[in-house]
Amino acid sequence: MPKILAGKTEIECRLIIFDRNGTLVDQQHFLLNLAKARFQSLSKIAGVHVAKLWEKAVGTDLKHGCVDHNGPLATAPQREELLVAASVIYQCGHSWSEAKKIAQEAYDQADESLKPTYGCVLFEGVSDILRELKSNGVKLAIATTDSHKRTEESLNSLGVAQFFDAIIGADDVENSKPAPDMVLEACRQTGCRPGDAVVVGDSSSDMMMGKNAKVKKCIAVLTGFTPKEKLQKIADVVIESVNEIKSKNDP
Repeated sequence: MPKILAGKTEIECRLIIFDRNGTLVDQQHFLLNLAKARFQSLSKIAGVHVAKLWEKAVGTDLKHGCVDHNGPLATAPQREELLVAASVIYQCGHSWSEAKKIAQEAYDQADESLKPTYGCVLFEGVSDILRELKSNGVKLAIATTDSHKRTEESLNSLGVAQFFDAIIGADDVENSKPAPDMVLEACRQTGCRPGDAVVVGDSSSDMMMGKNAKVKKCIAVLTGFTPKEKLQKIADVVIESVNEIKSKNDP
């Protein structure tokens, strides 16, 4: 079985399941770009007043470049965030069916304006790490609360999609993080057992997803929003970034 080093910890594993935002991709940059695009689309379709109410409801402050790390934009699958947007639009005088339609149209237009990367920027060194792990026989997967389509397109545009054996979005499973569904689906697609897999992520929900799926190890990185002290309470290993994950070749 392939071996990796996560910091100083040696782990045998066949599969590494990575979170995307905050783990491989700069989450702050991504979320602010996403929020700006959705704000502009909502302003155009429903009016600036609605867009400003939406901005507050999803936990953003675009004027000051701030994102609530525990808010809907940062943590919720898109299908849930769309309901937040629709609720705001409904409260501004539209019927519920109209509100849902307007929200979906605005989000679709925002996605279109952000292509091809959707505002994603890889952390430095990520491509090299993925290439090394893949070349040494480790299977790789993505588990993200973003949609499958947008995740796959963004990874393609960033030039790293070819490294992944499975891409699991929130719309590919019944239950999103911290439920085990994404891990179990990644294992199903790659032919690996959860006990031969590790999860790498930047949040407590990533770690809980791995624990609930009974993976071998949960590895936390400090490149996201979650404080080290909080991650240390649940993760098996805490490292600064994915750059501390290496393949281990026995002599």
